[in-house]
Amino acid sequence: MSFIRPFAVVLFFIASATAQESSPRETLDAMKRLRDAQRFAELANQPTGLLVPLYLYPENIHTNPAWNRLIDLKKSHPRVPVWAIVNPDSGPGKEVDANYVKAIDRLHGAGIVTLGYVSTEYGKRGPQAVRDDLGTWQKLYPKIQGVFFDEMLYEDTPAAVVQQKSYRQFATQKGMWPTVANPGTATPERFFAGDVADVIVVHEGAEYPTEAAIKGDYFGGYADYPPWTRCVLVHTRPKFDAAEFARIKKYVRWVYVTDDVFVDVKKDNPWDSLPKYLETMFEALEK
Repeated sequence: MSFIRPFAVVLFFIASATAQESSPRETLDAMKRLRDAQRFAELANQPTGLLVPLYLYPENIHTNPAWNRLIDLKKSHPRVPVWAIVNPDSGPGKEVDANYVKAIDRLHGAGIVTLGYVSTEYGKRGPQAVRDDLGTWQKLYPKIQGVFFDEMLYEDTPAAVVQQKSYRQFATQKGMWPTVANPGTATPERFFAGDVADVIVVHEGAEYPTEAAIKGDYFGGYADYPPWTRCVLVHTRPKFDAAEFARIKKYVRWVYVTDDVFVDVKKDNPWDSLPKYLETMFEALEK
């Protein structure tokens, strides 16, 4: 055993010499690579979770049946990650709502991560308007944690990537995490390469996505990017399909399916109620 101490000393001097020879820029780059590798390993072992568009008003939060149903299910299934999107008025609104303040507290008390809704209107809103929404979220609801960028610009151009990434960077600078972006349609690969959000919704619709679509193993697809960067949202499904749900889980890390109906864009909101099979989804994710 006497060889261990000298060997450790040798390693120490080698490491010290290497550190002395490295520039400050190289040292920072090495630290970032280390953090990225550690984060990758952490996320690679994270179980699949629910991204819940919780577009329900939290009236009487202590007795509200919908909100408390989600809260109780999370407490009963603590190993299932849950992110909930809160949406007072297609965004944060202009004035603080005490019901939402308490509702966010209740979600946190159950271990649910909260995201504030912000629309980019497919790039039509000016960047300052989007940034103002982020600032308003933090002013009115300072405990909100992340951001859900809905109606993400999805044009397959470098400029679109730069614009969306600027929103993520601004949110990060304000200490907001995670960021989720939803284009509502297929997402070009360049948005994954450009790291425009922590998670991108790759499918939102009334039908389950095809396996080819969620696998993304095609030219311009996203198969080479890890599953925790992808989400699938499905509405208008009257029954829970265990086989389809299991297939989705194979390729994405965030998922949500609901029986809430979306037929008429002017009348229907598919995210203003929780599915009757929500308990079944939690059970399927805990297996």
